Amino acid sequence: MTATEGVSEQGECDLGLTTESHYELVREGGHYETMHNLFHELGIQSNILVFATYSHCGTSTLTDSTLFKALRIVINHHPALGIIGVDKPSQKKTGNHRLWEARLNTINLKDCVEFVQYDGEGQGLQRVIEKSHNEWFSSEDKTRPWWKLVVVNSAHVLFVYHHMIGDGRSGYVFHRSLLAALNEIEALKTTDGISTDNGAFIVNVPATLPPAHPIALVQAQLSMLHAVYIFLWWTLIRLIFSNESFLFSDACFSNTYPTPLNPFPKDKRTVTRIESMQIDRTTKEKCVGACRIHNTTLTALLQTLIQVTLATDIYPKARLGFSRVAVDVRRYLKVKPGVDVMMNAASTFSSPQWLGRYREAGRDSKISAVNGAVPGVQLDIPLLWQLASENRAKLHNDVNKSKTALQDYLTIQLLGIDNEEFASQAFPNLGRISNNTFLVSNIGEFQAIKEELSAGWSIAHVEFSAAATKASCGTAGIVFNVASVEKGELVVNASYEEGVLRPETVRKVMIGVKERLKLLLE
Repeated sequence: MTATEGVSEQGECDLGLTTESHYELVREGGHYETMHNLFHELGIQSNILVFATYSHCGTSTLTDSTLFKALRIVINHHPALGIIGVDKPSQKKTGNHRLWEARLNTINLKDCVEFVQYDGEGQGLQRVIEKSHNEWFSSEDKTRPWWKLVVVNSAHVLFVYHHMIGDGRSGYVFHRSLLAALNEIEALKTTDGISTDNGAFIVNVPATLPPAHPIALVQAQLSMLHAVYIFLWWTLIRLIFSNESFLFSDACFSNTYPTPLNPFPKDKRTVTRIESMQIDRTTKEKCVGACRIHNTTLTALLQTLIQVTLATDIYPKARLGFSRVAVDVRRYLKVKPGVDVMMNAASTFSSPQWLGRYREAGRDSKISAVNGAVPGVQLDIPLLWQLASENRAKLHNDVNKSKTALQDYLTIQLLGIDNEEFASQAFPNLGRISNNTFLVSNIGEFQAIKEELSAGWSIAHVEFSAAATKASCGTAGIVFNVASVEKGELVVNASYEEGVLRPETVRKVMIGVKERLKLLLE
């Protein structure tokens, strides 16, 4: 690639063009693209983000000039960054609409990069994440991309993006690419071919398409028996058990569903709140080692600790708990996309748990809280490891044998593809399945490309966070978003909808999980 590829010198004259001239329709959106687009357009879910802290072996910091040069390279490598959604009249039914994916012709980087200064780390950065979730993209403006960077103190980079662009792992893809681009620029030590107009970098979006929709590449067929079974199972569960038998029975929300004609007004859109928990490198590595010894994984252990804490400290009368774990379906695709492609290829593995054993694991009177733990926090360590091992085995069996998570991913094909059909069929049922559940979404450990490890720029810290969904159309519980960096700490961001759960409830869960982890590793 030459130094001038992807760069335009048109400057501000682009702003005088008609909206249609800024994009080209490239293909009809798939079911998941339709879902994520409706979630945003109707006020159900705003965005997701992956946050990374960049450091330099010298004294360099992230300036606008350096970052804009790197972004030009990143945009040329990732077609998804130029994709927006456009609704067009349906060819199936008069009056309906169908989502199309469109490619922007140019991107003005000033439109999608924001530099801010913030005093303090930790809670201050948590507030920046929360604020970013509650700022919705203006999708009516078809001249701007559906992603942005928030650069805090010239070091912390929040990649905030519309869920139609990609899943959580796609955020890692972006940061690996940005890191490589920064080091490429440093190696070249040149500014040739970079032109600005009052600080605006206008980038030509390459005329390449994102890969095929993952659901079209899955090596499996949808089982109608599975779809019918899931529907009947949840219907019976809701009939047999009262709401007090489940977790999050105190969630406060209205069962109202938006439609394309009646989206939630701006003041009724989902407001996301965040509680964060950090696990230092030493504790993380000790935890990973203990998980190997006990034949489990960090994800399964967190899932178990959360269930124990919810059953013991928050909902002592609940009988049945439902946990979900995010599953990457890239492994099932006919054409493997590789690790550095942005796409939506995530499903969830759902499993019910009788809470008696979890409560027993959290209430063993023979083991008292020690070494500064929260008074009353107790743990039956052998039983907890047994439960964590069982949870790992269930997930392993599903990924490799029963594949219900894959079937759940394919079930969306039963819904209508037009916006109006999809909304009327999906939204009344999503809450039935997800309301009383919690989700653990672990995007794994961030690892740079090997060649970057000894270069000037590096990433010292990462976080992942997905905005909450409207409780009536998704989960009324908590979503635990997990990320870590190689040889660094692990961060859990718990997102929930404001007004649905009490902040002190979520805070108590996070404290209980951390204290039990401390006891476990004593």
